[in-house]
Amino acid sequence: MRRVLALLLALPLFVAACGGGETTTPAPEDVQGTVPQETVAEGDVTAGKEVYASANPSCGTCHTFKAAGSDGTTGPNLDDSLKGKDAQYILESIVNPDGEIPAGFTAGIMPKTYGEDLSDKELADLVVFLQKS
Repeated sequence: MRRVLALLLALPLFVAACGGGETTTPAPEDVQGTVPQETVAEGDVTAGKEVYASANPSCGTCHTFKAAGSDGTTGPNLDDSLKGKDAQYILESIVNPDGEIPAGFTAGIMPKTYGEDLSDKELADLVVFLQKS
């Protein structure tokens, strides 16, 4: 019985020590290190247009994209499907093409090897070309 009473009396101390008291937010000077973020490296639009044309197979083989002068119809029209999309979405669509399939298209058609076949720089260039053109 004494143990139970001692535990009950000590409980407020444990609660207070475990954050039961005032909530604080760390100040920037208290934080050390950085939180990793998935980001797309800065790319070059002109180089991206070249990647679009030279990827194997060429993006234009399957996609319509006016800035590249391509009119493929096997895959989505990029002028429409990428409108308003951010760089992370575009990158994910290239390296994981079955992740989100636009309506009217089938998974498994776009090659899944662009993430391996293209360098980080080529991917960044391609993404910025698709996003800003």
